[in-house]
Amino acid sequence: MRNFLFAFLTILLLVLSFPTDLQAGEEPAPPQVVIYMIDKLDYKDLNPKVTPNLWAMQNKAGLGLLNTLCAGERTSKNVPCTISAGKLAVGSSNADLNFKANEIIKGEKAGDIFFRNTGLLPVDHNIVINGIEAIRKNNQNRDLGTPGQLGDELHALGLKTAVIGNADLPGYYSRPGALIVMDSRGIVDNGLLGREVVEKSSPLPLSSNYNAILQAYWDFSNYDVVLIDFGDLARLDRLQSLLSDQQLQNERIKRLQAIDACIGDLQEQIDKKSVIYVLSPTPSRTAFERGELLTPLIIDKPGFTGVLTSYSTRREGIVSSINLKNSILHDFNPAIRDTIYSHPAQDVYANLNSISQRAVFDYVNQPWVVTIHIAIILFFLVLALMCRLKKKSAALTDYLILFALSIPLELLLIANFDVSSRWLFLGLSLGINLILTLFCWFVSRPLKISPLTTILFITIVVIGLDLILSLGMIENSMFSYRIMSGSRYYGLGNEYMGILIGATIAFTALQLQQSFSYRNLVVVALLFSLVIFLIAYPLFGINVGGSITACIGLGYTYLRYRQQKVNSPKILGLLLGTLALVVVMAIIDLKQPVEIQSHLGRSVNLILAGGWEEVLSIITRKVQMQLRVINYSIWGWVFLFLVLVSTYLVFRPANSIKKTQQQLPVIYGALQGITMAAVIAIIVNDSGITAAAVLALYFVALGLKFLNFNQE
Repeated sequence: MRNFLFAFLTILLLVLSFPTDLQAGEEPAPPQVVIYMIDKLDYKDLNPKVTPNLWAMQNKAGLGLLNTLCAGERTSKNVPCTISAGKLAVGSSNADLNFKANEIIKGEKAGDIFFRNTGLLPVDHNIVINGIEAIRKNNQNRDLGTPGQLGDELHALGLKTAVIGNADLPGYYSRPGALIVMDSRGIVDNGLLGREVVEKSSPLPLSSNYNAILQAYWDFSNYDVVLIDFGDLARLDRLQSLLSDQQLQNERIKRLQAIDACIGDLQEQIDKKSVIYVLSPTPSRTAFERGELLTPLIIDKPGFTGVLTSYSTRREGIVSSINLKNSILHDFNPAIRDTIYSHPAQDVYANLNSISQRAVFDYVNQPWVVTIHIAIILFFLVLALMCRLKKKSAALTDYLILFALSIPLELLLIANFDVSSRWLFLGLSLGINLILTLFCWFVSRPLKISPLTTILFITIVVIGLDLILSLGMIENSMFSYRIMSGSRYYGLGNEYMGILIGATIAFTALQLQQSFSYRNLVVVALLFSLVIFLIAYPLFGINVGGSITACIGLGYTYLRYRQQKVNSPKILGLLLGTLALVVVMAIIDLKQPVEIQSHLGRSVNLILAGGWEEVLSIITRKVQMQLRVINYSIWGWVFLFLVLVSTYLVFRPANSIKKTQQQLPVIYGALQGITMAAVIAIIVNDSGITAAAVLALYFVALGLKFLNFNQE
């Protein structure tokens, strides 16, 4: 019996000694994470002839496009700081001047300089970020992320980091790789990034010593995270003005082949269970000038094959620079959710190339296209005004207004076409606009309704269907947000939020003006509720500021339609209803997994963690964003002034306008509702001036059709 008990206790002890993570069926942490940083690597550089090892890796791993966003210019000093912060951040002018602590700089040890600046004494084998104090202050002063968070959390897990390689030139230090794996103190555990890993060459004065890099990796193979900075493309990029185009191309191919061969040799040394990241913080200068700001991202780890996507972008193939931190941390700690995922797909490289080309076309041509279409809208509205002033036929005025109102819908529908020429895009857009105008004109006649009613109804329906069925027209529209700007990747942007609200108010005003009844008021209330739901729901519009704008703007308009006096109790009711809507949205969003929560859910979590300080931080960021949008050109301030003037005229009307108010109470109520929505949009949205601008289209359209410009 005693022997049996001893055996039982021994077995029990052995069972309990196994790690609980393995008992739960979780995968053990990888032996190592290796990051191949190839700055200035472009997506088109990947091909089976020049980079066969990278090509083979992306075929079996996950491939995506990295949106190299940061809080400043996309430089090799700012983007690595953003990656290490997991939030938008910046570096400093000397952020890439990083050294081993025992390296002699101008007769003094780098560690001593670091100690003098920070009060921290590193050991000789540490890598020190001598500009860490400037980096910290730059981000604190702008309320940005904290570079070094990745290193801090790796160290908190008991892990060690190392960095190898540089992009130095004679008399010019460039070692940005250390910025990714540093901690917030400005220290990397170990590494080799001095003259030991470079050699003299031609035409580059210095190039990477790939044999030394291979040996250095072997020396640091027991470190948990190793970043290898292949700097030759960055060196070549800085010297490209000295080389002919042909020489530059030949040298670039030569350097790519050398980097790829070194990666092939490294892959033979690296444990097969290791996780590999291949990333390029910034595109080449040539690609940048073409607007090709998305760089290749390869992630080779279990479960990652096909197309990479991140939860914060929800756009197939697009990963933001802020997503890499938690993805790396997840490799060691499964409790930290991976912010990047992949799904199998066919022809991944070709599909991502198509996505990249479309993103580039939109990024480069959007200002030009939008300016042309705004000019067309203004031209037709001015013609309509002249017709009203000269008392031309009402049909001609309606036709001119109809053409202007068709443009937002046309810019939505053209997103279904993959066009790569700006002139073809312009011709196709004008053709679609003409077809829409003629269709609405001829369909409306037998139905005995205004053609303006038809175009407004179709606009509302198409936007609604796009949100519900995820047709992709809004996210790909030239008149909506852009991938590379990174301000919004999914849901309903402020441009089409303004269009949806403006079209809804104008449509209901036309209907009630033609036939005012209690039953029609009920239908209007249902339509307003549906539009608010589409804008607010976390799986459709996901626009918090838009939800507030819609709730107050449409609610106020409905009160004006009912010709009710808007007093303090009704205003309080509108505000409480809006607050209830936001609370319900937040509850729905918070019930979703953290990785797919919208910015509302993430903001609520930040507020719960940071309290009122975080509330003030969010308000500050929104105000700063609003000012940046308004300051983008003088027209931002001009339009803001016009909104204020129109608000005064509508809510404090002159005698001539009061006559219109008495004769057309529904139309006047709609004009007040649109103005209210524009004012609220400016107050509560990051870039509300754009929503207010498109709302103005529907204000002017109603005014041109109904206001009497010849009153005595």
